[in-house]
Amino acid sequence: MEGKVMFTKDSTKENIYIKNRPPYHSEPHIICDLGILLDQFSQIRLKEGWSIHSSEGKVYAQSPSRAILKPLCAIEGDESPFSYMQAAVCYHHLCSYSEEGASVVPESIVDDEWIRKLKLFGYWNFGEVRRSLNPIFFYDSLLHPVVIFFTCHHEGIEVIQKHIHRFDYEGYQLKYMERTWAMRDKGNYFTR
Repeated sequence: MEGKVMFTKDSTKENIYIKNRPPYHSEPHIICDLGILLDQFSQIRLKEGWSIHSSEGKVYAQSPSRAILKPLCAIEGDESPFSYMQAAVCYHHLCSYSEEGASVVPESIVDDEWIRKLKLFGYWNFGEVRRSLNPIFFYDSLLHPVVIFFTCHHEGIEVIQKHIHRFDYEGYQLKYMERTWAMRDKGNYFTR
């Protein structure tokens, strides 16, 4: 891992307030402009001539010549570690406008300080964590930017999910994977 940068839970939140968010529509023939969602982030923006829309449960990027079902193709940024963190969070915001929905609710993202607070009030049921769960940015062995963060879910079986965002070598298009990192069920817990 090269260029490793640790973040806190606060860095995964939008850092610019916008008044109106686009409405959620999945009805036929309604197109919703999602470009305003990028205005919530200071380090990323729409590329010149591009837009991001949702229609009939799909989110896509549109240039003057084509539409692509990869919305992050339409964004650019300053290529700082923080910009990649914002792009990863923005990806989940955009997914919430698709028929698949968002797999990450920003409020569920954890960091070491948040875990200490959960332990203090008796809401942490996963035992001792031997590594940091802070959001992290690094370059992988092929020099692709990577953002990883963890989410904690208390609905039903309690789980901690690991979310891996591997960006293209150039640009902000990404491949996303998630997996269960820890699970607690009926008094037993499992951690890695």
